[in-house]
Amino acid sequence: MKPITVSVLANDPVTGEGAVSWLSSHKEIQASYCSERLPADILLVLATEVTGDTLSRVEQVQHETSDHTLPVVMVAHELPEHHLLRAIDLGLVSFLPRQQSCFEEVRRAVMGAVTHGIERCGDVQQALIKQIKAIRDTVLVPHGLNVAGLADREVEVLRLLADGWSTKQIATKLSYSERTVKSIVHSIVTRLNLRNRTHAVVYALRLGIL
Repeated sequence: MKPITVSVLANDPVTGEGAVSWLSSHKEIQASYCSERLPADILLVLATEVTGDTLSRVEQVQHETSDHTLPVVMVAHELPEHHLLRAIDLGLVSFLPRQQSCFEEVRRAVMGAVTHGIERCGDVQQALIKQIKAIRDTVLVPHGLNVAGLADREVEVLRLLADGWSTKQIATKLSYSERTVKSIVHSIVTRLNLRNRTHAVVYALRLGIL
């Protein structure tokens, strides 16, 4: 099996060196500093605090990625709400509280970000949903904003995703096969030129569909 390649972006060299060394000790992972600009599957960001400068550095790395946006696993003390939308837009798929996480949890998050692909949502999606729902309820709905272009079953699938349901649970609830549910999500993502299922839920919430 081809090793997962991880590019490490850290706010201090000691943390970065420790992460690269520890991750590279596992045969399924090859880690390097992002400054080396080697091809990567995942961008691992290690920061004490997520600031505008942190996200600007992430954006720079993404701009240097030639063909796609790297999934981002971020480890920090906290992710301020006012930076959450931008972090998602820059590819964030997993956030780990620094004070509660060890390197083994980081390794699992990195592996999960690759193996689960568009199905990885977790706490990042739920936090984003909470924030967007507040925007929807106070800004969009009072102005009668909505959007067309999604079939009823697509809206239902997105609604259940927003509630944290898994593909298997959605399939059971709607009497679909899991393949059908995945096909519906793929169709939405492809047709609307979105990045993944989290992005699709965000899109629907922003436009007041859910």
